[in-house]
Amino acid sequence: MVIGINCGHTIEGPGCGARGLIGESVHTRLVGYALAERLRKAGMEVVDCTIDKAKTQKEYLSGVTTLANSENLDWFISIHFNASPSHAGRGVEIYTYEGRQYPQALCICRRMEALGFPDRGVKAGTGLYVIRNTRAKAMLIEVCFCDNQADVDLYERIGGADTVAQAISGGFLERLAACGTLSKRQGREEFIESVGEIARRDWERRRIMLPSVVVAQAMKESACGTSELARNANALFGIKENGWPGRIYVKDAVEQRPDGSYITVPGTRWRAYDGFEESVIDHNDYIATRSLDGGKTLRYAPIIGCGEYVLVCQYLQSCGYATSHGYADSLVRDYIEAHGLTRFDGKCG
Repeated sequence: MVIGINCGHTIEGPGCGARGLIGESVHTRLVGYALAERLRKAGMEVVDCTIDKAKTQKEYLSGVTTLANSENLDWFISIHFNASPSHAGRGVEIYTYEGRQYPQALCICRRMEALGFPDRGVKAGTGLYVIRNTRAKAMLIEVCFCDNQADVDLYERIGGADTVAQAISGGFLERLAACGTLSKRQGREEFIESVGEIARRDWERRRIMLPSVVVAQAMKESACGTSELARNANALFGIKENGWPGRIYVKDAVEQRPDGSYITVPGTRWRAYDGFEESVIDHNDYIATRSLDGGKTLRYAPIIGCGEYVLVCQYLQSCGYATSHGYADSLVRDYIEAHGLTRFDGKCG
């Protein structure tokens, strides 16, 4: 996927941004370049569509869209900071062509709201030059109001540009993963970052399954989203039907016996999903609720809320999640530690 990032406005002169309590053109670059770096680490190709100097406003706007349209972009994202005549405006808002409610834009607003910025919504930006004239799907993000003391104080208190860039990239990647398209179009790193964001968000909300282990399982069980189940059923974990009321995908299963030999079980029925996000959430629900005695005891009780990845992997093995004898050791050695997946765990306490 190719994404154009425009750090809004020239540095000075015609096309320069608002000069509030913080300078807009300074902070659009701080946020925009931090966002670009995060997206590159996720495996995306990023094109810099920033114009630092222009003789006129028209030249600036034309230069931005010329840069954007010279590349085969999938997305164009322009970063801005808002201002209002009364200096009373607060919050984040995103402009799209005809106010299209792109899931990525809605998710970014939601993540910014979680940081404390009021969500002003996704609005029609058809009258904005860069939105109207870029060929790629476009969004112009007004991070917050640079002339409002409460917004600026919050922006600085949460960590400024890096935290905002994390919220924007996280929201963008989360929605791509939710659509189940990442593995078909992108590489391993984007798969890791996207599934990691979903797992991290669910951990923060429900404290069921440690994100590093969820990502490791998804990588191992779906071959980073390229397995038959992942491609045809959006299933990252290979959970069998077991009372599932939704769609089913049928394929043979390969099981390892206690003596180490293997057996093929034909016609096995697997859970199927509309997207990777649904697969992750159902996996965590499965861990939280699975019982073999009508609910009297939970099969995976030691896993729920456990913040030690080695223990969680060992519990998965001992509680019978997988038949493979080396499952736990492989999760720890080949995935969590090899790929630094504990970065998704944050503070587990």
